Amino acid sequence: LHYSLGPPRFDWEKLNGEPVRLNCRDETLQILAEPKLIEDIEFSDRDFPSAGRWTPSPQMDFPILADRLTAAEKVYFDELRREGASEREARNLALAVAHSLSGVACWPALVLDPAGELVVPSRGLSGVPQKSHWQTVLPLLAARPISVSAGDVVRFKAAVDLGAEVNTPPRYTFEAQLC
Repeated sequence: LHYSLGPPRFDWEKLNGEPVRLNCRDETLQILAEPKLIEDIEFSDRDFPSAGRWTPSPQMDFPILADRLTAAEKVYFDELRREGASEREARNLALAVAHSLSGVACWPALVLDPAGELVVPSRGLSGVPQKSHWQTVLPLLAARPISVSAGDVVRFKAAVDLGAEVNTPPRYTFEAQLC
């Protein structure tokens, strides 16, 4: 969607930093790097950070993987052909879309026991789409998708501003750059 809709018909900057929310079964979101844990929240932890800025994880590098690009291209090609695109048109568009980056996808997994054996994931292993009532949140990195290739690295940092009051929602800040 981010790839196909752009100015003047649709201006993604009108979202004012609000992330795009997608169903966890939505296959138009293809994960181009191996997922990593951004934050681990344990509410019973006595050392849980208090109000103020918290950095849940150090800087992370997400290398773009060739096999993920190939898999994404196939998903887009098959969908475009189902929608009636010619083989040539579908191949060209699928290649371009598969090699574009919109944002860093985030989704929860709820761990229900201290041993970590009872886990309710919102996406499957390695970010594979699956049925879930939780959404995947996609903060956009730019107004238009960024072209990527295998071996490119997305360098990512996250910070959370925690409010002093329980009814003050946390505010997340994400920074990412393509290396």
